[in-house]
Amino acid sequence: MSMTEISIKRPVTTMMVFVSLVVVGFIATRLVPLEYFPDISFPGAFVQIPYPNSSPNEIEEQVVRPIEEVLATISGVKQINSNAGENEGGVNIQFTQGSDIDLKAIEIKEKIESVRNQLPDDFEYYQIFKFEDGGGNMLQLRISSERDLSNAYDLLDRNLKQRIERIEGVGQVTLYGVEKKEIRIELLANRLQNYNIDLNDLNQRLSRSNFSISAGKINDAGLRYNVRPMGELTEIEDFENLVIGENNLRLKDIATVAYTSPVRNYARHLDRKYAIGLDIVKESSANTVATADRVLKEIEEINELPEMQGIQIYEMNNQAEGILSSLEELMNAGVLGAGLSVVMLFFFLRQFGTTMIVATAVPFSLVVTLGFFYFLNISINILSMTGLILAIGMLVDNAVVVTENIHRHRRNGMEPSKAAVLGAKEVGIAVTAGTFTSVVVFLPNIMNESFIAPYMFYIGMPIIISLIASLLISLTVIPLLTSKFKPRSKQVKRTVIDKLSDKYSAFLAWFIERRWVSTISIVLLFFSIVIPILLGMNIDMFPNNPERELQLRYNLNGSYTLERVKETVDKVEDYLYGNQEKFEIESVYTYYQPEYAQSTIILVDEEDAEKSVEFIKEEIEKDLPVVTIGEPAFEFRSRNNSESIRVYVQGESMDVLTELADQVEWRISQVEGFTDVKSDAERGRDEVRLTIDSEKAKTFGLSSQAVARSVSNAVRGQNLRKVRSANSEIDVILALQNVDKQSVADLKNLPISIEGDRTTSLSTLASFEQASGPGRIFRQDRKTSMGIAVNLEEGMTPDDARDKLRSIMDQIVYPAGYSWSYGRSFSNDDEAMGTMLFNIGIAFFLIYLVMASLFESLMYPTAVLACILYGIVGIFWFFFFTGTTFDLMAMIGILILMGIVVNNGIVLIDHIIHLREEGMSRAEAVVQGGKDRMRPILMTAGTTVLGLIPLCIGTTQIGGDGPPYFPMARAIVGGLIFSTVVTLIVLPSIYIILDDFKLWAGRIGAKAKG
Repeated sequence: MSMTEISIKRPVTTMMVFVSLVVVGFIATRLVPLEYFPDISFPGAFVQIPYPNSSPNEIEEQVVRPIEEVLATISGVKQINSNAGENEGGVNIQFTQGSDIDLKAIEIKEKIESVRNQLPDDFEYYQIFKFEDGGGNMLQLRISSERDLSNAYDLLDRNLKQRIERIEGVGQVTLYGVEKKEIRIELLANRLQNYNIDLNDLNQRLSRSNFSISAGKINDAGLRYNVRPMGELTEIEDFENLVIGENNLRLKDIATVAYTSPVRNYARHLDRKYAIGLDIVKESSANTVATADRVLKEIEEINELPEMQGIQIYEMNNQAEGILSSLEELMNAGVLGAGLSVVMLFFFLRQFGTTMIVATAVPFSLVVTLGFFYFLNISINILSMTGLILAIGMLVDNAVVVTENIHRHRRNGMEPSKAAVLGAKEVGIAVTAGTFTSVVVFLPNIMNESFIAPYMFYIGMPIIISLIASLLISLTVIPLLTSKFKPRSKQVKRTVIDKLSDKYSAFLAWFIERRWVSTISIVLLFFSIVIPILLGMNIDMFPNNPERELQLRYNLNGSYTLERVKETVDKVEDYLYGNQEKFEIESVYTYYQPEYAQSTIILVDEEDAEKSVEFIKEEIEKDLPVVTIGEPAFEFRSRNNSESIRVYVQGESMDVLTELADQVEWRISQVEGFTDVKSDAERGRDEVRLTIDSEKAKTFGLSSQAVARSVSNAVRGQNLRKVRSANSEIDVILALQNVDKQSVADLKNLPISIEGDRTTSLSTLASFEQASGPGRIFRQDRKTSMGIAVNLEEGMTPDDARDKLRSIMDQIVYPAGYSWSYGRSFSNDDEAMGTMLFNIGIAFFLIYLVMASLFESLMYPTAVLACILYGIVGIFWFFFFTGTTFDLMAMIGILILMGIVVNNGIVLIDHIIHLREEGMSRAEAVVQGGKDRMRPILMTAGTTVLGLIPLCIGTTQIGGDGPPYFPMARAIVGGLIFSTVVTLIVLPSIYIILDDFKLWAGRIGAKAKG
């Protein structure tokens, strides 16, 4: 007994089962979390390496290279990139697809710890960040005030940071832009010389004096006690009165000790005011929207505190807003699409009751899918919502085919219950196979280890679950409800569809009788795909989609005082705000350091804008103030955050690479089609290089290493053991007084302690040279590299850019040991295209397997597969006429389209085969089958197309700032419209040709046997 028969015989049981599923789905909707992006981990990690007061060379040689070398021994490493700059470095590791990044992160930590003894003694810590899409800051806040907040760390930590940390769902809160106070011991150079103080010995003495250790346990009067000798220094007076030499010499005699804020070497501006930042990261399992609401509510209460009066807290970035706006846009598109689909159904069915019966498949399937979201631990996010929207137009397909077939029998006078059972039974296998073909196209993308698999999982699972739910309702509830309705009275007036059906069947009979006409039409339609390609249809897997935000980099030509950089930043910001309305500027955020500065210009929203981003950029550049310490220029930033097109020169010497990069930058900038060409070369700080005379040092009883350590302790400063306070730990820094203001003469006079209680100046032991130090050092796959970034002008395709860049780079003469290579932008395109083509091929094969099992034939599925090929032809024509760029989203559209277009082919071919089995001739069966299936094919195609129209014509983007949906929607719509025409006209001819081939092969086989 089939499901349809059971549902009709047990109507109450059937309805209760489905009501239960709906109730579970509605309950689950309250439990499924809302997220921006799901927690998608990629096989990559970044190791951040802070090493304060160090040059790029020091960090590269002493820290980055040892870490880079040991990380290269980890299995599965695909690529290692590193960089070393002033005060910090970083190593970026990419692993092969399928690697478990959580395990790799543990392995990275173990490897770094294994070479800890090779790193400098004062190297303190590093951080490992895994690449995640669902991570990042949930909220970014900026704090500004007319008050001086430079010493407000304790105030903000107590009233803001700590209160937010206690909120449910908040994982981490980072406060920056204002520094935690520290105990600073500043040595007086003249006192060091007078008292003959050895800096290395003083450092060790202070470290020994500040201790707290366990000395075991003792018994006394039957009780057991821990013994803990205490030597911790906790107060300023403790440090000042610490005896450090003979004759009761105390630390305060040679140094000043103060509890003060550290010297700040960076600053932030928000709307021309000094700004402090606060980043908030949620717990991995927390609901982003609910957590953000709780944080913002807490901030409202914080703003009412008397201590916080005059301090403004701004939202710089709020993931919850992106979630709600994107989901709202998708929801509106889905509701509108569903409404249009219902209108299309009513147009064909001309009966309100039947239309509502068919339309029930949509809400039921969606609610059931949300129930499965809860049990499968899938959140409602940008990707899963996309899958639901794409499924809306497809959910009525099965119901339409079943209902139309039931109505066909009822119009022939069959009793309602029998018509429901027979009608559902006849198309049951066809709709089941059609559903599974739509499901199997996602399997290669969900189950493989490509970079796109995590995304396709969250897009594909909603489609898979909802389609299976729609199949179940189509074979049970739909026949049950249809059998309870009275048959529609015979219509006297023929509808447009009836007239169209007659004309179609007549044309189809004429078309299949003229074999040469049909054959030539089949060939010409297929090869017409070359026309849009040759006429210049744009193909770019990762097109640049500029957001309403501009990045203005100052490109400082040296390292300057923070005050000098601030003067330049103020000059540019005054210009921008002086033309705020003209440039449609909403806000300007600037971050700057002595050697780096960048302003983020946030433009008004697109709906309020009158000018394009490119036009505003040109207007700003026209009268941009000239600054003496740099060359301000825009950097392009794409919505998909993909790397700009980039080429690299590689070798060993950074000086040689800088010269090559400058030459490459100039040559590329002279070629039409390239814009914003910028080398990664940075001019390093001016530095004083001192060379220690080892022979002289030896005569004084010193080693070169001891002298270097004394200089390092004096100039760089030394972090001593932290001091515990009531609320936290306090850093203790030992350094020369006003070390940041010391001159070369002061450095030469630095006292160095020697034997015999004497001192000498550093100038007697070393020679001095002033020179420009290196800028940031970049390495790719353990080779020193320098990148040159390039943006493309409108009309220049990546393929054209690749050829032009190769021509330019091959003309340059490279020294021995130096070469060039493309950046990852081209390899990303190739990898994406290759992965998608492979997945499409596998999906093609799986669809063939399903249909071969359905038809029990190897020949007939080939006819249905032609629908996919013609669907792709339709995509190219549709993209050409609409001026749409073929990108990765369009490739995803092809995958979804593959599962849709074969449904119509299966329904048509399956019905033709049934008619032939009932005794019709082949020609009669083809014509009658086409006439019977024209209505459901047009209905299913029409509902799907209308369901996607809002996404086709809208500019909705993934996450509000990601790639737009419309290329994917247009691929489905364009391919489906074209393939529907092919299914109705060309597919019957292909079926006849393949059937003739089958008969011919059978005759050849019979003759061979005979």
